[in-house]
Amino acid sequence: MEEKLISVIIPTYNAEKTIERAICSVEDPAVEIVVVLDGEQPETERICRGLAQNDARIQILTQENQGCFVARRNGMLAAKGKYIMNLDSDDAYMPHTIEHVKALIAKYDEPDLIRFRYQKEPEGYDQYHYFADGKEEHYLTKVDFRTQIYPMVLNGYQLNAMWTNCIKKEYLEKIKLEDIGVRGYGEDLIVNLEIFSDIQNAVFSERICYRYITNLDSATKSRDISKLLKNLEECITIYTSLYNYLERWELDTKEYQKIIRYRIQKETGSLIRLIQKEVDKLQK
Repeated sequence: MEEKLISVIIPTYNAEKTIERAICSVEDPAVEIVVVLDGEQPETERICRGLAQNDARIQILTQENQGCFVARRNGMLAAKGKYIMNLDSDDAYMPHTIEHVKALIAKYDEPDLIRFRYQKEPEGYDQYHYFADGKEEHYLTKVDFRTQIYPMVLNGYQLNAMWTNCIKKEYLEKIKLEDIGVRGYGEDLIVNLEIFSDIQNAVFSERICYRYITNLDSATKSRDISKLLKNLEECITIYTSLYNYLERWELDTKEYQKIIRYRIQKETGSLIRLIQKEVDKLQK
């Protein structure tokens, strides 16, 4: 099997309006694109297979509807790339993203992880910088993680998302389905916690490479209360698990315990307010 340098995994679920934009944003002709159809979605599949007829980079997988994590994992296992990037089907890369990532891979002699920043559209929000010293990128080894990266993770500095990662496939292969106790809410955070615990070095790029595109119309729609309750349950599971990482990272101090308690209160409080809002709608 011919190894590629980078494979981009795109899970889809009824993405017929956006999938072509996502695929076309992967500009590099040498990058493998693995589209995983998560459940039956005829129109999305028709578009993907039409694109694949003229683009040999595209591999299409199908699976029963099992969610984003399983779709990404199946795509990763089928991918030929040494590095894996994840692209959501309703988002897109900025121009020259793959070119930039490849340059960092070469410059730093194949680091375990590269992270870049995102822009949220159409709100025009740019993710804040990882570091405030004005440098374009930072190379960190395991020695640096305890003082610079782990505190960043614990404080919630927007390190949850998988789609701002370019990670060596070997580290994703180590993470088993049974290691991830949640599906949906917060699964990216759990995966990234495992990644940051395992890798030996990383490059943090300050360049905005990812377009996180939100559907503002969906924000006004009613939410499923049962799903919100499930999210609340998983939220408690995820954020209480941060205490375990304090021990693994040798940061089990009262200060960091307080930070985790604050995050639990903040995240659960936000979900409880959403649930109350939906309950109030039903009572009107």
